Amino acid sequence: MSIITLTGHLGSIGNIPAILASRLNYRLIDRELLIQSAQMMGMSDQDLEKFDERTNGLGGPLSRFLKTFIEKSSMAGIDPSGLEATFASSYADTAHGFQSEDLLYIETMTKVMQGYVDEDNVIIVGRGGQAIFKDSLDAFHFRIVCDPEERIKRFAQSASIDENEARKRVLESDNQREIWHKKYFGIDYRSPYLYNLVINSEFSTDDKVVSVIDSFIN
Repeated sequence: MSIITLTGHLGSIGNIPAILASRLNYRLIDRELLIQSAQMMGMSDQDLEKFDERTNGLGGPLSRFLKTFIEKSSMAGIDPSGLEATFASSYADTAHGFQSEDLLYIETMTKVMQGYVDEDNVIIVGRGGQAIFKDSLDAFHFRIVCDPEERIKRFAQSASIDENEARKRVLESDNQREIWHKKYFGIDYRSPYLYNLVINSEFSTDDKVVSVIDSFIN
């Protein structure tokens, strides 16, 4: 199965993941899907079996992993449903400090991603995908960059806030993402050497960036 990872600063990535997933017919793994996966971990065996029956290409290894995880987490006294909040957390929420749950967070997120990879071609947005699948021969890693001032303007417009507030939030996001990647994966995610291609979205439309990625992998 093919894996595409997309990494970008706040305000740089736009609708690129959704457009790319639609064009290639790949499954999009973003924060929302991880949250759904965490919710699935609270299902009973019977619910998971029904899930297998009614889904195309999503059951099998992923469902079996969820069952195993539920059993292991129960023995460890961990509530699987609590991972929903963990997957929903921002980079800032988990960037500072270190708790015993952090290892479970990364282990579970990695296994959930791998479950989807085993079943389909996927696009993984953020969450350390470029580090998790760095040794996969079937993976392509792309970083989407953009000038900070342009990102601030874009974010201010999309969030309907003034540029001063947007600047504060963009700079905070940049800092937290850097800390997050160093904390969990020991990498400087800004390094171009982690990626097959670094693309500047400032001078291109989302569709053009998608076309570049499509041409690169095909």
